[in-house]
Amino acid sequence: MATPEIFRDVFDRLEREEVRYVVVSGAAVVLHGHARPIADLDLAIDPAPEQASRALDALLSVGFVPSLPLPLSMLTVLRMFDHARREVDVFPRYHIPFEELWGDSVRVRVGAAAARVVSLAHLLRAKRINGRPHDLLDVAALLALPAGARGR
Repeated sequence: MATPEIFRDVFDRLEREEVRYVVVSGAAVVLHGHARPIADLDLAIDPAPEQASRALDALLSVGFVPSLPLPLSMLTVLRMFDHARREVDVFPRYHIPFEELWGDSVRVRVGAAAARVVSLAHLLRAKRINGRPHDLLDVAALLALPAGARGR
C-alpha cells in the first residue's frame, strides 16, 4: 500500500502536458485529508479523443503500459501498470460527468508537484454512489475530519 506521493512523476507529467484529468477515489480521499493507504491512482480524464490520447501519451511517457489493447472509447476503465508495479486506473467515463468534476476540482500540492483533485462534494457523492463498505468508511472518515483539515 502506498500514498499519493509515489505518483508525483505522474502528476508532474500530466500537468506539463496540460492533460485534463481529476484524481478520484482513494488517492483523492488522502489528498482531502484522511490518511490511509492506497493501492493505486484513479484518474477521471476528459473523454474527448484528443484529451484521452494526450492522457495516455503522458502515462506511457512515464512508463505505464495498458493492461488491455483496446481504445479508451470502448472502456469504462483502463488499468495501467509500470515496472515498479504501480497501478493507474484511467476512467474515460465516471459516475459524475467530467465537466462537473473538472469545473469543481481543486489543485493540491503533492510534494513538489501539483495535482488536480475532485472536489470534496463530488468525492462524497461518488463514494456514496459506489456504496461499497470501504467507500462508506471513507465518507464517514472525511466527514469526521475537523472542518479546517478537509476539503483542501
